[in-house]
Amino acid sequence: MQLSPLDAWILKELGQKQDERLDLTRLREHQLRQINWTLAHAVANSPFYRSRLAERVELPLASLAELARLPFTTSADLCREGLQMLAVSQGQIDRVVTLESSGTTGPAKRLYFTGEELARTQAFFRCGMSQVLKRGYRALVLLPGELPASAGDLLARALEPMGVSCHVHGLVRDPGACAALLKEESFDCVVGIPVQVLSVLRQPLSAKIPPGRIKSVFLTSDFVPRALVEEIGRLWRCPAFNHLGMTEMALTGGVECLALAGYHLREPDLYFEIVDPGTGRVLPAGQTGEVVVTTLTRSGMPLIRYRTGDLSVFLSDPCPCGSRLPRLGKLRGRLAKRVDLGRGERLGMPDLDEDLFTVPGLVNFQAMLTRDCGVNHLSLAVESVAGLEQATLREIDRRLPTIPPIRRALDAGTLNLPPAILCAAPLPVSATVKRNIEDLRKEF
Repeated sequence: MQLSPLDAWILKELGQKQDERLDLTRLREHQLRQINWTLAHAVANSPFYRSRLAERVELPLASLAELARLPFTTSADLCREGLQMLAVSQGQIDRVVTLESSGTTGPAKRLYFTGEELARTQAFFRCGMSQVLKRGYRALVLLPGELPASAGDLLARALEPMGVSCHVHGLVRDPGACAALLKEESFDCVVGIPVQVLSVLRQPLSAKIPPGRIKSVFLTSDFVPRALVEEIGRLWRCPAFNHLGMTEMALTGGVECLALAGYHLREPDLYFEIVDPGTGRVLPAGQTGEVVVTTLTRSGMPLIRYRTGDLSVFLSDPCPCGSRLPRLGKLRGRLAKRVDLGRGERLGMPDLDEDLFTVPGLVNFQAMLTRDCGVNHLSLAVESVAGLEQATLREIDRRLPTIPPIRRALDAGTLNLPPAILCAAPLPVSATVKRNIEDLRKEF
């Protein structure tokens, strides 16, 4: 099996020869140097980090383990202190990304990037996709691309030097028209948000796309259900790669290799930790916790021990591709977005996704939690393939009570399940806000 192309990229970043074996010790030494550079730069130039770290951190750190003594940076910090976190003048910023809120009010979360940082993102795009893309290939990009340096625009410009052309379609508003485009035109690769790709895949015209024409799919920005990966393989006869995409990581943090066995990470630019969500203690490989990331090459808006809110695990077994670098396991959902169903039973969107997206007619759904007379009510609004609406609703109603945390909450009398209903209009989809259970209860 082909070795992950990230190994060669990291060798180049470390100044090693391409015929050398990647030295993990040398990589960690490089990351420690970059962390110390980041800390010194942030304390000297960022009002936020100067206040937070100047009197609490003895620089330079002697080891990566000492990083665990530093305080975390949170999403709330980004909302409240965004401009104070800048470590360069605003004139040096080339791109500002404002993240949509997910049912909350208050200041928006804004991320600031320099041109050099965006160029490094593009370099990672090229590296990660080079394992399947060849000169002359065409890619259909189902991501926003209207604005300069938006995700679709960055990707298109990143792949151009490889001789790969991109049709930046934008977010899918009409799945049927998108399926028709794939049938009528020859695209070798599709890039998009999981539920959007699924909405196209389940259109009748998608079954008429010649098997093998689409050679790869890259899924990004949200949790990827196994059902979607399997259906892509069954209908389009191609691999579906998980891409670790997050705006805070300058849009990209890792990507699967041909083994499809976990994320190979953007090690020269980012340092990852897995921590216990409650205590903040760093966890060893094999234990699930919250993903924490520290930027290593960001001068504009460095992030030090940023709590992503995503759950994952460092995989302890070596990758089948032959790389010896640690990999991050598939994301297991959002920490803060697991809702309490009563008696300690907690439910997250991945619990629903993994079971419900195997329903053949399902395209998307919205889950809402309310409370009446002390009992929780979990309601689903469903988007379905035309002609399969009633069958989809019946199957959703049959499956929901079998999902373990829902079944236990029903048995305990803390949950009620109204029948699923059809959506009155297509559900909104965002490239920056992950799908979550909408908790509408006044008291949590």
